[in-house]
Amino acid sequence: MSDLDGTLLGANSAISPTSVRLLNEAVAAGALFTYATARSFTSSSRVTEGLHLSIPVVTCGGTITADPDDGAPRHVQLLDESVARIISAECGRTGAVEPVWFTFEDGRDWVRWRPDRMTAGVETFTAHRAGDRRLRPITVDDPLDHASVFYITIIAARPSLVTLREALAGPLRSTAHFLNEDPNTPGLDWLEVHNQDGTKAQAVQRLMSDLRAGRLVVFGDNHNDVPMFAVADQGFAVANAVTELKAVATAVIGRHDTDAVARHIAADHQAHVEARAG
Repeated sequence: MSDLDGTLLGANSAISPTSVRLLNEAVAAGALFTYATARSFTSSSRVTEGLHLSIPVVTCGGTITADPDDGAPRHVQLLDESVARIISAECGRTGAVEPVWFTFEDGRDWVRWRPDRMTAGVETFTAHRAGDRRLRPITVDDPLDHASVFYITIIAARPSLVTLREALAGPLRSTAHFLNEDPNTPGLDWLEVHNQDGTKAQAVQRLMSDLRAGRLVVFGDNHNDVPMFAVADQGFAVANAVTELKAVATAVIGRHDTDAVARHIAADHQAHVEARAG
């Protein structure tokens, strides 16, 4: 199980031809490989084009487990409606930050925001997703349904996010929330909030049970990968990972832009095949 951005994906936020070849060969030989990402299926399938996965993918931070081919949801974990309302009220009160809301309605996911309360973070997020079929602005005629929210992303300068997180300390205690850096948005960090039962760790454990898999090896680079490392048999941090993840990793491998994850998986799978044969 690998994280995507900063882990499996290269510096151009796409998977390399070498990683595609190595992973497809491992999957064809029987390896159970998939990914866990904060991205949606729409976004993650675009940057992993060419991968032939046979088991579900974990998306939106663990809140949606989806079919690897068409993105059909296998499991959706909604956020508590009261928490979504409190976050909305606090952001509206300060005016300094504004969420991007991910909702699940009519059997599919949507990306929602208030066009009348654009911030640099919201502008950056929506501008990078022009043409995305999920984009659905919040209007008077089409208001936000807080009960349908499964994920919240707030993109802003770190001091503003730290202040917001402190103001929401009480409500956030009942959620999973991560303050992450993203090299693709310099000067803007990401505060991501979702159900505490919808983390990568929870989703991976459900998938392990469904597959009756007996061993879990994970790869990551950021703070939101720490819970996933905690439930794994082995956790490998890429060389560019944050210090906190390296501290809990089994070992540190090469950088994300050197096909380190795919090379490690290919070698590990081959070693297990040879061990079984011998």
